[in-house]
Amino acid sequence: MTQERVTTKGSEAMQNVAEHYARELNAQFRTLNHFVSHAGEIGRAHETFLRGILARFLPQNIRVSSGFVASPKGTSRQQDILLHRRDFSTLFEVGDCTVIDNKSFVGAIEIKTDLASSNEFCKAVEAQAQLREMCYSGMHAIYAWDALSCDTALNTLWDFVRSAPTKNYDSMPDVICVRGQYFLMANRNRYGDQQSPPYHLWHVGEGGITEGQALLGLVASVWKFGLNTVLPWWLLSWHQHMGIVTGKSREIPWPEDLRNSVMSGIDP
Repeated sequence: MTQERVTTKGSEAMQNVAEHYARELNAQFRTLNHFVSHAGEIGRAHETFLRGILARFLPQNIRVSSGFVASPKGTSRQQDILLHRRDFSTLFEVGDCTVIDNKSFVGAIEIKTDLASSNEFCKAVEAQAQLREMCYSGMHAIYAWDALSCDTALNTLWDFVRSAPTKNYDSMPDVICVRGQYFLMANRNRYGDQQSPPYHLWHVGEGGITEGQALLGLVASVWKFGLNTVLPWWLLSWHQHMGIVTGKSREIPWPEDLRNSVMSGIDP
């Protein structure tokens, strides 16, 4: 059943809260760079910043941590941000290292300080695709503090699909969010299968959506892809927040050379 998108004073208040948190993230980013130049430490700090913000929005039964996903197929590489259900026991935990049962998986976010090249971006996409083989359902996202242009990112995604069309068309990330630049959300049905067009795009900044709206979009994506359940009242207007109604979003179609090959694997 389609949810009615409504704007209320309460949801507008939550957007204001999101704007405040987005400004807080940016302030933390700028402050840290005044003191620290080590890339590894900066990256870990960025993960901590975003984990803290997400935890403020998500239900109490969802835990935000970092670590690994274990399944009968093996164990994943380390996930920068790991979202998982509290009603499952963690398989192992010490300090910041958590190992979860893949049945408790809700989502994972790869955090990057700077995805400056197509090669680095492709590695992040491939990492999320490998995790999807273990956890098909759930949210698979990339969040970058700075990155290559949207056009270059899309061309890299298409090259990733071209390398193995029948497999990779359904293995692209659900969300790609680059702070202050753009927000890409996959078009998937309620079973998690890729649909056409493959993405919706929002530009962040002047003429597009705000940083707070992009942050709300990331939170809404947890419900859409990870929890696959009814949105809370304060996210019922997220389509308005994301600018779909006001025309700020744009559908991203498959490239001509991929359209026929991938459409055969997509249900009408």
